[in-house]
Formats: sequence, C-alpha cells, structure tokens
Amino acid sequence: MFFYLALPLTLAIFFLCKALFVRKPWPLFHPFLVSVSVLIVLHLLFNLDYQQYESGTKILTRLLEPAVVALAIPLFLQVHLIKQKLGIILISCLLSVVIAFSVAFYILPLLGADLVTSASLAGQSITTAIAVEVSRSLGGILSLTAVMVTFAGLLGATVGRLFLLRVGVKDKQAVGLAIGCASHALGTAKLLEDCQEEGAFSSLALIVCAILSALLMPVFYVILF
Repeated sequence: MFFYLALPLTLAIFFLCKALFVRKPWPLFHPFLVSVSVLIVLHLLFNLDYQQYESGTKILTRLLEPAVVALAIPLFLQVHLIKQKLGIILISCLLSVVIAFSVAFYILPLLGADLVTSASLAGQSITTAIAVEVSRSLGGILSLTAVMVTFAGLLGATVGRLFLLRVGVKDKQAVGLAIGCASHALGTAKLLEDCQEEGAFSSLALIVCAILSALLMPVFYVILF
C-alpha cells in the first residue's frame, strides 16, 4: 500500500515546504531540508518500509540525471560571458577538484579518517550521480557519499551566497563559480531562482567539476596509493 502513496506523499510534502519557504525564506526552511526531515520523521514514527518508499519514488531518482542536463539552458543564455572567462573557469574548477582530493586524502587522515572514509568524502562537492560513481571507483561507502553530497548542497543553497557576500565576494560570476564548485545542483538551483548569470556560471562549474572529478580523482588515487 505504501508503495502507491510514496510518490504523491513526497510531492505533497515538498510543495507544502516550498510554499512555507516562500512565506518565510529563512535558510533553515529550505524546502529540500524541511521535506527530507519530515519524511525521516514519518518513517521513524510509523515504521514505514523504506524499500517500498524507494521503489515508489524511483521515478524521481531517474529524473535526477536529466534535471542536471537541463542546467545547460542557462549556460546557453550566458554563453557570450562564459566564452570570455573560459580559461579562469577551467582553472577554478581544476583547483576545486585538486583541493577536494587533497582535503579528503591528506587532511582528513590527520583527523583520524581511514582510507574508506576519505574515499567516501572525496566527491562530496559534485553532483550525486557522478559522486556515487567516483566513490565506487575509489572504494568508498556509497551511502556516506550520498549523505555528504546532500549536506554540501544544502549548505551552499541555504547560506552559500550569504557567506560569500560577508567575506567580500560580490561579483556574480565569482559567486556562481564558487557555489557550483562546492554545492553542485542544490546550490545551483537556488542561484537560478534569483539570478540567471550566477546560475549559468554555477551550472558550468558543476558540470566541469563533475567531469574533471570523474576523470582525475581515480588517477590521483592510483598515483597516491
């Protein structure tokens, strides 16, 4: 029975949370954060079968990849600006990937993380579909990767722009690149709601970082270990 209720229940909760966020646009009321929290509480309170929920909402999971592809639309609209800054964009994304790998495999071990944990966290700043594959190739824990990807996305979507403005980053293109490199689709979606230019640069950073991570992180891992 729950199989048939899973999809409409998820959509209803999300749109109610979105309506709440429109009325109270506070970071902690972000629709994704609140809806996920509500669903977790419902699962715990009513002991719902997660396997049935996963099967019932599989269509949403399958829509994730085409949703990422759809981010090419704002890229096309801002292509004239992107062409002018392509070199800086590529360098920024490459640095993002190198820093993410270095933090995972050099900094986290100093804090007590083992190799599996480091591998699980190496791709936390790229979009879920590719982060999971990167984690798989490095021998990480896929569920941990998915959780950390979600956390990074929520952090960027809720306080990312505010943090950048507070530290003096006001250029729209720079804001877009920073959010796209660190907070992938969730951060990008938030920027697109407010500014097409920021969203376009965030979309590009998301895509380039994902490609570079998929290509370079396994190579770095083999060289290091």
